Amino acid sequence: MELSEWLKIYEQIISDLGFSREKDEEAAKLIATLGGRKLLNCEVLNCIKGKEVAVIGGAYEGEEIRENFVITAGKALERVKLIPKIHVTDLEEEVDRIVELEKNGCILVFHAHGDNMDRIRGIVPKVKSFVATTQSKPFDRVYNFGGFTDGDRAALIAKRFGAKNIVLYGFDFDKGEGMKLKKLKWAKKILELEGILDASR
Repeated sequence: MELSEWLKIYEQIISDLGFSREKDEEAAKLIATLGGRKLLNCEVLNCIKGKEVAVIGGAYEGEEIRENFVITAGKALERVKLIPKIHVTDLEEEVDRIVELEKNGCILVFHAHGDNMDRIRGIVPKVKSFVATTQSKPFDRVYNFGGFTDGDRAALIAKRFGAKNIVLYGFDFDKGEGMKLKKLKWAKKILELEGILDASR
């Protein structure tokens, strides 16, 4: 998905959910400022190229994972025992767990949005390096690969950086109410548009 295409979808999302583009941009500037030299070039994600990739979402319930290259998304971290190759998050997990991942060689992808600035302030100082993402206009080393929830963003990253195949685990688009359910519906739509999820499923 080209950035211009994503930004059109993004405008629809923030209109539908009542979010603030200005707050998202403020959060992106904050993560850039606090990140400083910790901000990684996105080229580190080229390790995905040619791999059979498992992307694990928050509804994961212990299914056998056959792929060797694992990307976890957000709260999936609470449900898996392994150390993923990459962890994509908007920082709702326990700080110690995120720090542990980094110490064990996991590439961290931190997402900035209007509602997680306190988490950015609390976690960024405690890690050594990470890839920063925004859902609004990217700049410098704050990237936009598309995607709205941790899960669909992780899958889009896998596609963007050349995964040979992407298998989704723990993606339940009906498990939620109110705002959460609306977010999941957008995640499903995005994955369908990207051809990662069959629209007939």
